[in-house]
Amino acid sequence: MSILIGFICILLSGFLLVVKSPRRSPNRFLAAFLILTAIELTVWLWGASEAWSWLGPIWIALGKLQMPAFFFFFFSTCYSDLRLKLHDALHLVPSVLALVLSMPGAIDLGVLSAPFSPGTRASWVFSQLTYFAYITAILLLLWRFRTRFRQHFAGAPSEVLIWLTQLAAISLFARAIILIRDFSAFNAPGALSVGLQVFGALVALGITTWIAMKSLLQPQLFRDVDRRLLRLEQPNQSQGRDALKRLVNHVKTEKPYLDPDLTLAELSDQVAMTPREVSELLNQSLGLHFFDFINGHRIDFARDLLLTNPAQSILDILLASGFNSKSSFNTAFKKQVGMTPSAFRKQEKARGKPS
Repeated sequence: MSILIGFICILLSGFLLVVKSPRRSPNRFLAAFLILTAIELTVWLWGASEAWSWLGPIWIALGKLQMPAFFFFFFSTCYSDLRLKLHDALHLVPSVLALVLSMPGAIDLGVLSAPFSPGTRASWVFSQLTYFAYITAILLLLWRFRTRFRQHFAGAPSEVLIWLTQLAAISLFARAIILIRDFSAFNAPGALSVGLQVFGALVALGITTWIAMKSLLQPQLFRDVDRRLLRLEQPNQSQGRDALKRLVNHVKTEKPYLDPDLTLAELSDQVAMTPREVSELLNQSLGLHFFDFINGHRIDFARDLLLTNPAQSILDILLASGFNSKSSFNTAFKKQVGMTPSAFRKQEKARGKPS
């Protein structure tokens, strides 16, 4: 079973490395994870050889790279603009440390490979802690990204996010089997431990077969990019400026703010954007909330009416400007201009401007 699992992993990784797809980074990280898995599962083929003195440290070090590869597969799938930076090399530290400590002359490899020895238990605990640290980071990543996706595309599921969630859940299930198997081996070695090892191998075979079937039945998961996921990524400055310019020009020319019942959803529809996109654009680019942005244009419109229509009452002006109550008009006017509408009209008249 180990040989069969290793073969499937190598076959899948070869497919992921050669398939033409804009998803190159996710495919490469998943291929790396599968190759490392194949090495780990088939280590018994050469673990008893004379070359173990130098192959052993390499095997131990490679085992520490599995979860970093698994994590970056998830990260690069959710964020297609992922670019590895210098600080990402910190993920290599456990692997390098394990390589150095397990080199001949550093620590007797027998301490790390002898069944149920203190060295084995310590290495096992470290491996479990590493796994759960990375899987926790993966689950947090999926939770945050799924939350953002639902805010933007309510009721529109993404096959990619479903696939990632399934993969994370299956990983947790497989780890639970491994924990039960290892705990049994440490505390009650015997027939039960052997049975759990066989069951664990069957689970691993089932998972690799499932991934292989995914590549056949849903090849778009490995070949295509869900364009909706790209829209969730932070827009660059040029795109942000263009969107803001389109929004401001629409408000100035079409004057939607004159509608007292205007909502964020209605304005978003008018400029072909989502409410979340408009809200984030106003907050990040102008530092304004939606109502502050709209009321600002209403006040500018009201100021012009106050100056050019001296006979028009303030009540008529506030209604014509998109306000539906005198209190809200006075509050917004004073907040922006620094005085009440009546005081503003008197001041401008005193300065000799049209009244």
